[in-house]
Amino acid sequence: MDSGAFYQLKDNQSRWPSVMLYLAIFLLAIVFLIYIVLALKVNIDTKKINDLDIKALLYNTPEQKKVEAKVLAYKKKIDDVSQIINNHKISLNIFNFIEKKTLPSVWFSNLSILEAKNNINLGGESDNMATLSNQIKVLEESKDYVIAISVLNSQITEQGKIKFTLSLTLNPKIFSY
Repeated sequence: MDSGAFYQLKDNQSRWPSVMLYLAIFLLAIVFLIYIVLALKVNIDTKKINDLDIKALLYNTPEQKKVEAKVLAYKKKIDDVSQIINNHKISLNIFNFIEKKTLPSVWFSNLSILEAKNNINLGGESDNMATLSNQIKVLEESKDYVIAISVLNSQITEQGKIKFTLSLTLNPKIFSY
C-alpha cells in the first residue's frame, strides 16, 4: 500500500473535532481552577468569621452586658426627657402678659391653664365693678394674644369687693418661644 495515500486521507479529515476536544478540556481545567480558588476563598472567609465570633464572645462579657443595659436605659430616659422638652410650651409668657396687663387695684388669686385649648381661667378680686370692667377692657385691647374673654362668675364679697372668674382664649403663639 502506498503511504502517501494514507497521509492524504488524514489531511482530508476535518480538524474541528480535535480543536473542540482541546477547547473542552481547556474550559474544564479553567472551571476546576475557579472552583478551587472559590473554595479556598470560602474557607478563608469562614475562618475569619469564626475568629470574629470568638473575639465578639471575649468582648461581650456579662459585666459589659450590664453596662450596655444601663447605658441603653439612660439613653431611653434622655430620649423621653428630650421629647418632653421639645413638646413643652412656655407658660412664662402668660405670666409676663398677665403681669403687664393687670391693673393696680385688681388682684388675681387663681390661675388655671388649659394649654390644649389655649385657654386660661383667672380668678381674683377687684375694688369695684368699674375696675373689673376696665381690667376686661385692657385685656380685650391685647389683640395680639387674647382672642376672646368671657366672665364666668362675679359676685360681691362681704367687704364690698368684686370676686370674679374670667376665661381667656389665647393665641397659641403666647405658648411658644
